[in-house]
Amino acid sequence: MNGDLDQVRAARAALALLTATGDRDVHTLVAACGPVDALSRMIDGTAPGRALVQLRERVNGDQLRAHAARVGADARRVGARVVIPEDDEWPTRLPDLATVDVDAAAGAAVCLWVRGHGPLSAVLDRAVAVVGAHAASPYGTTVGTDLGYSLATAGATIATRGAYGIDTAVLRGALAVSDARTVVITACGLDRPHPAGNTALLDQVTTNGSLVSAYPPGVRPSRDRMTATGQLLATLTRGIVVVEAAPHSRTLTTLEHALSLGRLAMVVPGPVTSTLSAGVHEALRRHPQLRVVRDAADVLHDLTAAQQPGQ
Repeated sequence: MNGDLDQVRAARAALALLTATGDRDVHTLVAACGPVDALSRMIDGTAPGRALVQLRERVNGDQLRAHAARVGADARRVGARVVIPEDDEWPTRLPDLATVDVDAAAGAAVCLWVRGHGPLSAVLDRAVAVVGAHAASPYGTTVGTDLGYSLATAGATIATRGAYGIDTAVLRGALAVSDARTVVITACGLDRPHPAGNTALLDQVTTNGSLVSAYPPGVRPSRDRMTATGQLLATLTRGIVVVEAAPHSRTLTTLEHALSLGRLAMVVPGPVTSTLSAGVHEALRRHPQLRVVRDAADVLHDLTAAQQPGQ
């Protein structure tokens, strides 16, 4: 059985070279015939679909075969493990592609690279995402730091993208609590800390929490991967808090995805004169189901009140 599971793990990791989170063609193939057969079809060129042919032109069969063979070595090199839907620690909020309609599962992943301690499902069980503007204001930084610290003190797991601005403030606040559990979902391989200026902070995360990526070592961040990673963050967590977001911010895309999944979605209002809060205020006007929160007590109250079965 372990040999079979290792084969499945290697196949999923190799297929992750071809897909951004939510890519329907690769996911459809995996759902239809399983990861091992899907990889075999990609290698021998018999996989159907125009998009799959185009993908295979970028990564040939020999490259896929070589990647599958070195999955274990690549994971060990970056101090990580590859977690797949067939594992007991696969997050319960993340759909298994073999059993869901992939067209409706934009947050699904072929596999996850994880660096850190504890089963991933347990680490994420009480996770709440706290995100916001990269160019945060002093107001937003203060609010983010306090949210991170207070939520961690209350025992919640704090999940972010690890970006500059609000995400960094939240992480710093949470990591000031000695036993804090934090999770960072990153838009690149775990061997490429992003942003590079947060390398030391990201290393701290792995003491009690985890760094997680849907992308293999060596993959660089991109706009599409950042958007997909925001969807993954929304999928993996109980709810999301947005502290600051300008109009058209990628953070608002993450908020919209959380709403589409039925997750608890919360926002912190700001000064009406601040561009960095304008996106939050506009979201409040468009989505009456959004909850306004002022502090960690409000967040914890709303998480408890939501009582989302299966979430």
